[in-house]
Amino acid sequence: MLLIADVHAGKASHFRNNGIPLSTDYLLNDLHTIQTLQQRLNATKICFLGDLYHTLSNEENLLTDQFLNDLESEIELVIGNHDRHSIRHSTIKCTEAYELDGILLSHEPEETSSPNIYGHLHPAYSIGGKGRQSIKMPCFYVGEKKLVLPAFGSLNGGRIYKNLVKSSQIILTSKDGLITV
Repeated sequence: MLLIADVHAGKASHFRNNGIPLSTDYLLNDLHTIQTLQQRLNATKICFLGDLYHTLSNEENLLTDQFLNDLESEIELVIGNHDRHSIRHSTIKCTEAYELDGILLSHEPEETSSPNIYGHLHPAYSIGGKGRQSIKMPCFYVGEKKLVLPAFGSLNGGRIYKNLVKSSQIILTSKDGLITV
């Protein structure tokens, strides 16, 4: 199973509708990356841990549904806060948070005695250099009973949660792979 959080399909359309010109190419690149991962990992199921969609149904949401339905994997969406606006128009199987083999899969962090894998936070980490330069990168926050997934979508940015950074192992994501801090 491939777990992905926070694609936010339709975000570029939402911005265009509000006067900010953004290309659908961001979403197309994200979808092709999903396809590449699905094929490389031979994933028979892809579970989106919320916010597959960004806003009300639009052309990018329809494109996303068509693209994902053409993959040779079972597709499932654990409903996130942004998805609630679009799921009635979606063809993707939707569900609330649930436990799988003793692990809670959810969009937002939940109080539970079980380990919890979730998204929602768009976690990031900043690395500084000798010349006072720095770069903020998406990352995983890995704790004893939590795994926070990075935001998958290209238009999502990230936020550094100092309390989670202190209590987590940080694994950065890059185009070349994963980097442990």
